[in-house]
Amino acid sequence: MTTATDDDDASWLQSVLNSHRPEPGPVSGRWALGVGDMIANHSLTPRKLGGLLRRLNYFGGVAISEDAVEFDGDDVKWADVEEIRTRSLIEYMFTGGLDSQIDKLPLPWFPFRRHVIGAISRAALTLLLAAAKQQLEGGAMDIRIPAEVHYRGMLRSRELTPGMLAAVILADPAVRACFEATAEAHGVSVTPAEDDVMEDADERAEQIKSMLAKLQDRLHQ
Repeated sequence: MTTATDDDDASWLQSVLNSHRPEPGPVSGRWALGVGDMIANHSLTPRKLGGLLRRLNYFGGVAISEDAVEFDGDDVKWADVEEIRTRSLIEYMFTGGLDSQIDKLPLPWFPFRRHVIGAISRAALTLLLAAAKQQLEGGAMDIRIPAEVHYRGMLRSRELTPGMLAAVILADPAVRACFEATAEAHGVSVTPAEDDVMEDADERAEQIKSMLAKLQDRLHQ
């Protein structure tokens, strides 16, 4: 059960996402949204620190440009991307270790850091839980996020994956559509991961519900 504070935090974060959505189609120039933007938009954050705090986007967020894609400060040139695989949001939550990310963003100190980071973490988890529960109960279409960006490294293929905040951003339909349109504009295929555990969702339902309950409990610790 969520609290009024959790709902307020989630509503605030959703409003930030809504106000920063990219334009339809492939990105023109560069679009980005990250934890720095979220902190700068929080009511507890002094306005004069906004520009400085936006530099913290490196620690969590998504950037899409005509040249590259970036998750949490790590970027890959589109020319090096081999393919992108999507996963169900529920599966991402099930395998991504989100409970270990809550309130542990590796950010430097700034005024009200603990309160703001706690609010952002709770808000992100609340939004992810709400979307996952809707999917699990059949009340929403399957939300799939670009969870694996496979690209050519120096010696072998490598993989870029989103953290919790990046996943929240990628779950937004406008961001997801922009990401996929930009990938396709660069000749990069976007396909479902072959080993998606949600293909066997009926058998995994109870296990997934248990996981969601544990994440819900983390909101009140």
